[in-house]
Amino acid sequence: MDSNVKLVELAKNGNKEAFSKLVEDVKIKLYKTGISILKNDDDTCDAIQETLIKAYKGINTLKNDKYFNTWIIRILINTSYDIIRKNEKIISIDEKIEKEEDSYYDRYKEESTLETVLNMIDKDLKLVTVLYYYDEFSVNEISEFLNIPEGTVKSRLSRARGKIYDILKKKEGEKIG
Repeated sequence: MDSNVKLVELAKNGNKEAFSKLVEDVKIKLYKTGISILKNDDDTCDAIQETLIKAYKGINTLKNDKYFNTWIIRILINTSYDIIRKNEKIISIDEKIEKEEDSYYDRYKEESTLETVLNMIDKDLKLVTVLYYYDEFSVNEISEFLNIPEGTVKSRLSRARGKIYDILKKKEGEKIG
């Protein structure tokens, strides 16, 4: 322990070799402590690196030279918990992005399926359906555009819904069967 005290004194006076020797003596403890907290080799290495930088810059704040090992381990523990807090934020962002990607894919898949189904019904039914549901025109406006009675627009919408329902039910049955 006396050699450690001497090395700490030298390190406090700017001796880089003394600091390196101190680190060499404690590196296994640093790794074991870091891995037990972080459970991840990459994060542990990051924590050790940050700890060494903090220790090197702040070695003059060490009050009792014989507690170097305890002091540097404490720095590592605090740094490890900082990394855990940062990772929790990163994970939530990654999860959010993943959910948004899944949502986009699901929406795309739904639109693709609906487009496929619309292509399977008669043109006049498809046109009325697209104008009403996609373009959000009223029955009256569609009647004027197509120069057909409102009753015809309503009946085509009803027939289109029925056909779409039948097609989707048939597809659902194929997936299950």
